[in-house]
Amino acid sequence: MRRILAILTIFLLVLAPGASVSANQFTVGRALTGAVTWLTTQQRADGGFAGFTGESDPGMTVDAVLALASVGIDPGSVQQVGGASAIAYLESAAARYSEKPGGAAKLILAAVASGRDPRTFGGVNLVARLQRAYDRATGLYDQQLFSNAYALLALAAAGVPVPERAVQAVLERQAADGSWAWNGSTEPGAGDSNTTALVIQALVAAGQREHPQVRQALVYLRSVQAADGSFAYQPADQLVGDANSTALAVQALLAAGEEPQSPSWRFALDALARFANSSGALRWRDEAPDDNLFATVQAIPALAREAFPLRGIALPLTRARIPFETAAEGCRLFPETGHSLCGPFLEAWEQRGGLANFGYPITGPFFDPHLRLLVQYTERARFEFHLKPDGSTLVMLGRLGAERLPAAPREPFAPAQPGDPAACTYFVETQHNLCHGFRAYWEQYGGLAVFGYPLSEEFVEDGMVVQYFERARFEWHPGSWPERHDVLLTPLGARIVEEGS
Repeated sequence: MRRILAILTIFLLVLAPGASVSANQFTVGRALTGAVTWLTTQQRADGGFAGFTGESDPGMTVDAVLALASVGIDPGSVQQVGGASAIAYLESAAARYSEKPGGAAKLILAAVASGRDPRTFGGVNLVARLQRAYDRATGLYDQQLFSNAYALLALAAAGVPVPERAVQAVLERQAADGSWAWNGSTEPGAGDSNTTALVIQALVAAGQREHPQVRQALVYLRSVQAADGSFAYQPADQLVGDANSTALAVQALLAAGEEPQSPSWRFALDALARFANSSGALRWRDEAPDDNLFATVQAIPALAREAFPLRGIALPLTRARIPFETAAEGCRLFPETGHSLCGPFLEAWEQRGGLANFGYPITGPFFDPHLRLLVQYTERARFEFHLKPDGSTLVMLGRLGAERLPAAPREPFAPAQPGDPAACTYFVETQHNLCHGFRAYWEQYGGLAVFGYPLSEEFVEDGMVVQYFERARFEWHPGSWPERHDVLLTPLGARIVEEGS
């Protein structure tokens, strides 16, 4: 067990970012989970998501597909009962929507992000169609710089080199204050944070991360960041941030190698999470409190810490392994792994047995695309954040013992007869006994709430006496820890994390 922890700790510390960042990722993770959950309820029967007209819209559906892919969900698997998938909807709309370069570019991004081929998507070679839109005279794929930025992102996603002239054309259209305007204007005040943020991502995707003009654009973004950490659309005497601008700015910072969840950037992810409504959807601005689909789909990739372009369906567990080593209010930092436990997860860890039962945290909190829950792994457990129908919340422990049962049936897992009542407790729920030191440990250090029911009898596996439970695997190590009945818990959490990322 110590060897596994040592290897994992070394790996995590190698990945640790240098910037001082907020360790309290729980609030951001909760906002992300709520947003994804709400988004999946907004899909229409045809597989699309409604645009501003109220009808299914390819552009909005692309944004939804990118949002889903950014949290590890295959958009092709998301559909209403009896309905079509989002990918099927986009394929049906591909020929028409890709007639304009902006549409072709967004479809390429959706295809690549969802693991589809953009050269045969919906029967259309989207890459060839986009390339035909290139204007050698101007160096642009679309006269609107916002759409042109999508074009550069799409080419990078598809593995197509971006022409040097296309990069230069974008750089030439940067205003003196470091911004870009959606229409390409360089007049003072014409630039906006949204176009600037998307252009930054496009330039980085084209290999220009360290270009001085990208650094200048970051200075512009700083000029539109409000005191609360959110970003406004344009400079103003009194900056009022909105969710869309904040999300795009966060993605630009991530692309440029900046840490948005740091004091220098006023904990921008926390600011974005504050736009979340009780439904899970995000609102556009505080004075426009309604659930906003456009704000939600744009916020999800940023909350998931994914910049564009997505090269495929994201692996949230891999990202969650990267530690944030700064303590924060409501959190406890564990230097041993560089991760923190915060809020309800910290409370559950402390109240249900702490280090001996669960070990150190080995991921941050993250949205699990398979469970569709906010989770966090420790060495020996998975903490799950559940929202109950009445709106209240509950932290539960994942059934790691049940998930790690041997694939081949074994006699110790077959229903057993009750053992000696003096030494054993028999559980009719699973028809297994819990005896001797394992029973003493189970009763003293957590019982049913922490370990669950036994799923096997005691037996020898891997050269030691073990027993499986719903949420744990007990190991008997004679003489190793007499105060705790010589029982150690298998680091099931560490094994799942190592295998799954």
